[in-house]
Amino acid sequence: MPESSVNDVVLVDDHILLSLLLGEEPRELRPRGGIIATTGLWYHRLCRALAAQDVVGSMSRRLGGVSPEIAVDVIATVIELPESIELMSLRTLGWPMGEIVRDGARLNLLSLEALAAARVLGAEICCAQGNDNEPLQDAARTHAIPIRSVHL
Repeated sequence: MPESSVNDVVLVDDHILLSLLLGEEPRELRPRGGIIATTGLWYHRLCRALAAQDVVGSMSRRLGGVSPEIAVDVIATVIELPESIELMSLRTLGWPMGEIVRDGARLNLLSLEALAAARVLGAEICCAQGNDNEPLQDAARTHAIPIRSVHL
């Protein structure tokens, strides 16, 4: 994916990704025609939350609140993520992640991947309100990457 100008691409966390797949895109998420992207680890967290029958969390509860037909459709869409959602690869992000660590960032792997993806894409990071991640917010500000909470 070529680099885009800031705000043409929004990098979404797993909670927002689930909202999108449920057809519930927050109005303030992106500009008209903007690109949606996510990271491999956020995608994995969504898959794990929906695949594990014995784990009950906020994402599985949201899916439990829809009809069985919609739930089946959403799980199928998670399994075969639409091409309209850019999924960043560690093939692309491995080196930028290493550079961020080299420059002094101390983040967990999930946050490090998000920060690198936002830099590579020229994207704004959007996390679901209540899914705040202070270390990621601080690192994004340090690297001049826009980040905001989105109400679901």
